[in-house]
Amino acid sequence: MIIRQARAADIPALVELRMRLFCEVGELDHPQADPALWQATFDYFTRAAGDESAFSWLAEADKQEGGKQIVAAGTLALFVRPPYPGNLAGVEGYLLNMYTLPEWRQQGLATALLDAITAYAKARELGKVWLHASDEGRPLYERIGFVTNPDYLEWRPGAG
Repeated sequence: MIIRQARAADIPALVELRMRLFCEVGELDHPQADPALWQATFDYFTRAAGDESAFSWLAEADKQEGGKQIVAAGTLALFVRPPYPGNLAGVEGYLLNMYTLPEWRQQGLATALLDAITAYAKARELGKVWLHASDEGRPLYERIGFVTNPDYLEWRPGAG
């Protein structure tokens, strides 16, 4: 198993894993159900790779028939805001797109990805890394030191 940073050639696999994530949480019926979403996601990862606004890491496994297969991924999107006490650069990270193919779960891949992502965040001296955790993923994040922040509020235009 190899954990590595994603390259431009990996973008279709990143998009496919993200679409599978949406299927698992009931937002899509199948990975190709929304071609516009697929293309917008492809465009996002392409743009983010170019302007370095987000970085993705992959778990890559050997296929039985030879070659490699991407079986898990995670992305750290960088968010820049004005400096504040404890974060003079004003850079934070939002962790998203953490997904492992079902047949590869419970093998430490999410932990390995998270280790690589948090090492990068430490090296970049990000002010904080935040995320929206699933019930299944929450114990993993809490185990390495993520804590619930009850002060967080969200507003969605068009939601009422």
